[in-house]
Amino acid sequence: MGRRLAIVTAVALALPAASAAAARDDGGLVVQDLAYGEVLFEFFQEDYFAALTRLLAAQQRGELEHHGAEAELMLGGLYLSYGQHRLAGEIFERVLEQSVEPELHDRAWYFLAKIWQQRGYLSEAEAALARIQGELPEELEPERRMLHAQVLMDQGRFAEALGILESWRRPSDEWVGYAKYNIGVSLVRLGQVEAGAKVLDEVGRLDPTNPELHALRDKANVALGYAWLQAARPVEAKPSLQRVRVNGPFSNKALLGVGWSDAESADYRAALAPWLALRERSLLDSAVQESLLAVPYAFAQLGADKQAADHYVDAIEAFGSEIVRLTAAIESIENGELITELLGEHEDAADAASGWYWRLERIPDSVESRYLYELLATNRFQEGLKNYRDLEQLNNNLARWEESLGAFDDILDTRQRAYLQRLPTIDSSLGSVDLDAMLARRVELESRLQAIERSEDVVALGTAKEQQSWAMLEAMEAKLAALPADAASEEMRAKHRFLRGLLLWDLRRDYKARLWAERKALNDLDRQLREAQRRHHQVSSSRDDWPERFTALTARIEGLAPRVRGLQQQALVALERQQRFLQDVAVEELNAQRGRLNTYMVQARFALASIYDRAAARVEPPAAEAQAAARPGGGE
Repeated sequence: MGRRLAIVTAVALALPAASAAAARDDGGLVVQDLAYGEVLFEFFQEDYFAALTRLLAAQQRGELEHHGAEAELMLGGLYLSYGQHRLAGEIFERVLEQSVEPELHDRAWYFLAKIWQQRGYLSEAEAALARIQGELPEELEPERRMLHAQVLMDQGRFAEALGILESWRRPSDEWVGYAKYNIGVSLVRLGQVEAGAKVLDEVGRLDPTNPELHALRDKANVALGYAWLQAARPVEAKPSLQRVRVNGPFSNKALLGVGWSDAESADYRAALAPWLALRERSLLDSAVQESLLAVPYAFAQLGADKQAADHYVDAIEAFGSEIVRLTAAIESIENGELITELLGEHEDAADAASGWYWRLERIPDSVESRYLYELLATNRFQEGLKNYRDLEQLNNNLARWEESLGAFDDILDTRQRAYLQRLPTIDSSLGSVDLDAMLARRVELESRLQAIERSEDVVALGTAKEQQSWAMLEAMEAKLAALPADAASEEMRAKHRFLRGLLLWDLRRDYKARLWAERKALNDLDRQLREAQRRHHQVSSSRDDWPERFTALTARIEGLAPRVRGLQQQALVALERQQRFLQDVAVEELNAQRGRLNTYMVQARFALASIYDRAAARVEPPAAEAQAAARPGGGE
């Protein structure tokens, strides 16, 4: 699962040149669009369906101004994870052929080819590999060559696959075994058994350093052994088959092959040893089933008809019991129990990752699944099961959306009631604000300030205390003028002139600053008036527009409800169709197993009848003696 996550991260995020440049500059991806950041959040939370829907919504709203290419690539990766390979391919082809760096371009097509090969779209995978223009990074180039060869072999083009693998001059140590194995298998399938056997023998003698290489070595030895058996060369087959681990995943087939190599050499006693060991193992394995016939066959060849007959009887009983269980398993699958059991094992992860990343990791202990281990491990069944699970999650999402529509309707009703309750207050507030009077007052203030500035009326800009003092001095001046011209009066008039000049000095000194402050206050008033006008207009427009907006939102919700129900119906139809597909695949596999067991049972019965016939022929008395014995007293 981690590897799959690394793959999709590389495809969806690490490809665009802008992202790569950002990563080189500061060690991370710089998000410039809020909507893209939201998509990334959902993506890294492994809520891929939410990421997909938010991404599509953001694209439709034009909210991805700075991350258009990255968003397209992520959309392609998400489509790919949900099996929409053609849509994904169109997106990759459109975006990657534009302004993407060559290395990132090649890496994207490699990952796309890998997914297509896993899904069985071999021609698309080959076309994607052909778009790779240079060598991939060191950690991916060996895997690319292996993938190319595998795509060709999957199409039966073994000669071309062999050419690719043989031209690979510098395979890394990690991949050399896999490359040689594929070369050997290709040669054998081309009829070049000697050459293929030589390569497979090299792989079969590897010194494994990890469990994967150990399994590869066993697999190569089994392939080599059976290649020699099919070429009627049992002596060469036995050594390679004996190199297979006794308890490894390929041990059953190896034991069967060892027995046949001895049997083909007419050493039936030696053949019995591996076959008797094999028949004690699980009857679910086809090699074990075949051993139930091989053991009595060897006894019969040795002339031990009684032991052969006993083992044939045991085989018939075992096959019959398995056929009964297989029939019950088929009926259970046809009743839909298999899918429920498989997904029931993962109920604790019902909301976990969907699409590409999910994988069946636990197999339930049930009648059906015990026969389907190999089938359940195949890409075909895994992809089908993932598709079923994705459809189920999609249907659950639609159900939640349907519930949400009801909640949205309630929210609108609540807001409508709140609006109607607040409407009188809003109307009262709008009516209490006389913007025209405020504007007239502002014009009056502007005119007064202009008049003060023209006449340089310094007193008009004085403080209240200063204006009061000036008025007192003006009143005193008239009174002092009426006094007689004596020394006392003259002294008072001199003091008056001094105080008047001192006050006028202060007023003139502060006049410029006060005039600037008044201008600034007037500008602030202008801004506040404009803001008041804007808010007044906004409130008034909202008050007038809300009924229409409410009607539009209500209609939109009402229109979405049938669309969601229609999608739910489509999802249910697709779910039923996908379930039938999985059931048909499983039933097809079980029918094949049941057919094989029926064939084995028929063979066992014929062989048993042949033994009984031979036994009857050996003990049957001559005709004359039989007639004498039949006469009364003839036996005395």
